Amino acid sequence: ENEKKVLVLTGLPILLDGHSPSPHALPLFLLRLATEVDWSEERPCFEGICTELGSYYAEIPTATACDGEDGDDDFVEKNTHGRKEETEESKSLIDQGSKMFVQHTLFPALKFILIPPKEFASDGSFCKLALLSKLYKVFERC
Repeated sequence: ENEKKVLVLTGLPILLDGHSPSPHALPLFLLRLATEVDWSEERPCFEGICTELGSYYAEIPTATACDGEDGDDDFVEKNTHGRKEETEESKSLIDQGSKMFVQHTLFPALKFILIPPKEFASDGSFCKLALLSKLYKVFERC
């Protein structure tokens, strides 16, 4: 009657092949599942779980700086006068590893999985930049 019930996490859903979220973010994810999800009603419960899963999986893997006092020595070089200068990578919004993830994992998945509603074409959410078949016709003339 006075038994302790132990809950064990046995797995997480695979939302995107080739991407698994950071294990360092798992405690925050579990805390938010426990505190931010309305478990009393079905629809808000599913919406809350989906929101938290989306937040957990939305983190793009990044390269972290492990060396140096400032934590940003990977992106900063010292010039001839000993002052630090930003490298090209530090001026970029995301590091090279993140760019590779977006280019080789996220964009192909979006291309394969995403089917936007038709009204997105008329309300400005999406716009057609180019049609591959039309580009072939243009370059055939060259």
